Amino acid sequence: MIHVLDTQQLGHAGIVAATALETEDGIALFDTGPESTFENIVKAMRSVGLDAGDVRHVFLSHIHFDHAGAAWRFAESASPRQAGARVYVHPRGAAHLIDPTKLIESATRIFGDDMQRLWGRIAPVPADRVKIVEDNEVIRVPPFEIRAIATPGHASHHHVYHWDDNLFGGDIAGVRIGHGPPIPPFVPPELNVESWRESIGKIRSLKPANLYLPHYGKIDSAISDHLDAVNERVARWAEWFRDKIRAGKDEAELKPAFTAVEHGELRAEGATENDIVGYEAADPSYMAVGAAIRYWKKYHPDAI
Repeated sequence: MIHVLDTQQLGHAGIVAATALETEDGIALFDTGPESTFENIVKAMRSVGLDAGDVRHVFLSHIHFDHAGAAWRFAESASPRQAGARVYVHPRGAAHLIDPTKLIESATRIFGDDMQRLWGRIAPVPADRVKIVEDNEVIRVPPFEIRAIATPGHASHHHVYHWDDNLFGGDIAGVRIGHGPPIPPFVPPELNVESWRESIGKIRSLKPANLYLPHYGKIDSAISDHLDAVNERVARWAEWFRDKIRAGKDEAELKPAFTAVEHGELRAEGATENDIVGYEAADPSYMAVGAAIRYWKKYHPDAI
């Protein structure tokens, strides 16, 4: 059984999910949501007959706080006789789980006084509970074999996880809220357009029948169309930013301009006003601006 667990982030339903897989070795959790919603996840698990104390494995797509912020809570020892969950993560993310100081500093520059409200308490994951997972490494969690696949683009330390005909897509597979279309979450500091499109190709080659998104939920039809839409927007939005930067637009001008572009596309493709609020909660449009400016200056300075 696979369960999509709603974190109810900031009181919003259908914005941030963790995905729980029942196994012969307890529960495997794919992403955790932020620590601020830990109790919501505990309640969501109880509602489907699961106990948070039975989480033995935590597979992180990447270490951004909306995906990994509660990892340390699950890694805590449940009792003197039972170790906490093992946390699986990309090699580049492991050190920041064990010592999140730099991660906190970086996030504080973006979110400022909202850190506690958004993410809750951020604490280290015990080093002995962290398991570095390499690209294409298979972790056996009976009866499943779960393969980690390096999929950079949104973040350099991003993994998706594949088992049977299921794939947990993290953020590289896009954000789709409510009735809206899939969009790529551009965030600083590691946006890489070329890598993102290559990662979409990796996902496509696996031909999953079920795609699970942290933002939000299960997709079990038209997955190829979903991936096409993400891939097309990655390229087109990057080009939009290139052209605006080349024309001399600065960050202050780009933020409202891009928000208007994104919201216009969302409305045109079926998103309700409430859905748009959800997209902004899951993937604030203003963050795409800093991400794109950094990408073009770092990788293609001659183009701007």
